[in-house]
Amino acid sequence: EFDFRGHDSAFKDRFLQLQNVRVRFIPTDKQDIHELGPIEEVVYNLVNHVYAAPNQMVNILDMQERTSDGKNYYTFEYELTSPNYASASFATIAIGNGRYYTLVVGALERRWRRLRNKLKVVADSFKVLDI
Repeated sequence: EFDFRGHDSAFKDRFLQLQNVRVRFIPTDKQDIHELGPIEEVVYNLVNHVYAAPNQMVNILDMQERTSDGKNYYTFEYELTSPNYASASFATIAIGNGRYYTLVVGALERRWRRLRNKLKVVADSFKVLDI
C-alpha cells in the first residue's frame, strides 16, 4: 500500500512503481453513471483531461458498459505514452452511495501483454456495495 495523491486506497508492485491498483471516491449528487453522459463522451473526457498529463499521448482501446445488482459501470482500456515511458490501464467507474467511484489498474507497456488479462479480471470484478 502507498499514498497516491487524490486516491483513497492504492497498492503497487514493490519493484515496478507504475504497476498499481488504486481506488478513488468523491461525493456526488448523481444517482447513476448515465447521468454523466454517454460512455464515449465520459471516457474521452476522463482519459484526456484527468488521467493524462499534458505531455502524454492518449489511445483509448476499448469501452464496455455493464450492469450488476442494479448498478451501471463503465470499464475502459487506454494507453498513455510520454517521451520517457508508456503505460496501459483499465479503469472502471460507477456511482453509488452518494459517491463517484473510480478503480484504475495499470502497468508499464512492456509488462502489459503479460498482465493484461489478469488486470482485466480486477477491473471487471469491481462492484459498489450498498452501505
